[in-house]
Amino acid sequence: MDASYYSLIRHAQDGHYVGWVPDLPGVMASGVSEAEIIYRLSRDARELLDKIVAKGLPLPKPSTADELPLGDHRGRYRRLLLVLG
Repeated sequence: MDASYYSLIRHAQDGHYVGWVPDLPGVMASGVSEAEIIYRLSRDARELLDKIVAKGLPLPKPSTADELPLGDHRGRYRRLLLVLG
Protein backbone atom coordinates (compact mmCIF):
# COMPACT_ATOMS: atom_id res chain seq x y z
CA MET A 1 0.00 0.00 0.00
CA ASP A 2 1.40 3.35 -1.03
CA ALA A 3 -0.38 6.50 0.08
CA SER A 4 0.45 10.12 0.86
CA TYR A 5 -1.41 12.43 3.22
CA TYR A 6 -0.65 15.88 4.54
CA SER A 7 -0.16 16.41 8.23
CA LEU A 8 -0.55 19.72 10.02
CA ILE A 9 1.82 20.56 12.85
CA ARG A 10 1.73 23.47 15.25
CA HIS A 11 4.16 24.63 17.92
CA ALA A 12 1.97 25.10 20.98
CA GLN A 13 2.33 27.93 23.49
CA ASP A 14 3.57 25.52 26.17
CA GLY A 15 6.56 24.59 24.00
CA HIS A 16 5.18 21.23 22.88
CA TYR A 17 4.15 20.32 19.36
CA VAL A 18 0.79 19.03 18.21
CA GLY A 19 0.00 17.44 14.89
CA TRP A 20 -2.76 15.65 13.05
CA VAL A 21 -3.69 14.23 9.67
CA PRO A 22 -6.96 15.90 8.61
CA ASP A 23 -7.93 13.13 6.18
CA LEU A 24 -7.40 10.33 8.71
CA PRO A 25 -9.76 10.73 11.69
CA GLY A 26 -8.11 9.96 15.00
CA VAL A 27 -4.53 10.29 13.74
CA MET A 28 -3.09 12.95 16.03
CA ALA A 29 -0.11 13.33 18.33
CA SER A 30 1.55 15.69 20.75
CA GLY A 31 5.09 15.71 22.03
CA VAL A 32 8.23 17.63 22.83
CA SER A 33 9.76 17.68 19.35
CA GLU A 34 8.59 17.93 15.79
CA ALA A 35 10.54 14.75 14.95
CA GLU A 36 8.55 12.86 17.60
CA ILE A 37 5.28 14.13 16.12
CA ILE A 38 6.25 13.11 12.59
CA TYR A 39 7.22 9.63 13.79
CA ARG A 40 3.97 9.13 15.71
CA LEU A 41 1.76 10.49 12.94
CA SER A 42 3.45 8.28 10.34
CA ARG A 43 3.17 5.19 12.56
CA ASP A 44 -0.46 5.79 13.47
CA ALA A 45 -1.45 6.64 9.89
CA ARG A 46 0.11 3.39 8.62
CA GLU A 47 -1.71 1.39 11.29
CA LEU A 48 -5.05 3.00 10.42
CA LEU A 49 -4.55 2.46 6.68
CA ASP A 50 -3.60 -1.18 7.28
CA LYS A 51 -6.87 -1.67 9.18
CA ILE A 52 -8.85 0.00 6.41
CA VAL A 53 -7.23 -2.21 3.76
CA ALA A 54 -7.75 -5.35 5.89
CA LYS A 55 -11.48 -4.55 6.02
CA GLY A 56 -11.58 -4.19 2.24
CA LEU A 57 -12.56 -0.53 2.41
CA PRO A 58 -11.26 2.19 0.09
CA LEU A 59 -8.57 4.51 1.41
CA PRO A 60 -9.69 8.04 2.29
CA LYS A 61 -9.15 10.57 -0.47
CA PRO A 62 -6.15 12.76 0.36
CA SER A 63 -6.63 16.52 0.41
CA THR A 64 -4.42 18.70 -1.74
CA ALA A 65 -2.22 21.32 -0.11
CA ASP A 66 -4.57 24.03 -1.40
CA GLU A 67 -7.51 22.42 0.41
CA LEU A 68 -5.81 22.55 3.82
CA PRO A 69 -5.99 25.50 6.21
CA LEU A 70 -2.91 27.66 6.65
CA GLY A 71 -3.56 28.12 10.36
CA ASP A 72 -6.03 29.41 12.89
CA HIS A 73 -6.28 32.10 15.56
CA ARG A 74 -3.32 30.46 17.39
CA GLY A 75 -0.95 30.70 14.45
CA ARG A 76 0.20 29.09 11.23
CA TYR A 77 0.45 25.37 10.64
CA ARG A 78 3.40 23.59 9.15
CA ARG A 79 2.27 21.24 6.40
CA LEU A 80 4.21 18.06 5.95
CA LEU A 81 3.49 15.38 3.37
CA LEU A 82 3.62 11.91 4.92
CA VAL A 83 4.55 9.29 2.33
CA LEU A 84 3.29 5.99 3.70
CA GLY A 85 4.27 2.73 2.12
